[in-house]
Parts: sequence; structure tokens; C-alpha cells
Amino acid sequence: MTTLEESIYQEITKKLKDAPKNILERVLGYIDGISEIKNADQLNKLKIQVNEDYADYKSGKTKLFTIEEAENNVENSISENEN
Repeated sequence: MTTLEESIYQEITKKLKDAPKNILERVLGYIDGISEIKNADQLNKLKIQVNEDYADYKSGKTKLFTIEEAENNVENSISENEN
């Protein structure tokens, strides 16, 4: 594991250490989605899903991290995969 990967892993672990199971499952789904992205259309579909989840959060239906955090994680992972 590279230093960057270790740093990302530690940050994710720190942020999610007390998260309920449904949040962990959702984050895992995002990660799976990111790893399967092969084109911009797939990225847009994942962003739509993240936006829908954020709308649920804002309405009080579920508790999630912010959309900015999710989008940054998606963008960072894609950038890393492209390099």
C-alpha cells in the first residue's frame, strides 16, 4: 500500500469508525461503484445516486456524510485510477 493509499484508508476508517451498518453498506456501494467506472456516463450515474442519498439525508430520512465529501472521494478515486 502506498503512502497515499494508507492515508486515504486511515481517513476513511477514522470517519466511519462509529457509523451504523447501513452507512457502511452505502459507502461500500459507492466504493464498488467507483471501482467499476469505465466512462463519464457511469460517473454521472454514481453522482446521481450520491445526490439522491444526500436528498434523503437533508430530509432527515437517513444520516450520511456531506455531498461534497462524497463527490471529492469519487473525484479523487477516479483521478488515482487514471494515473
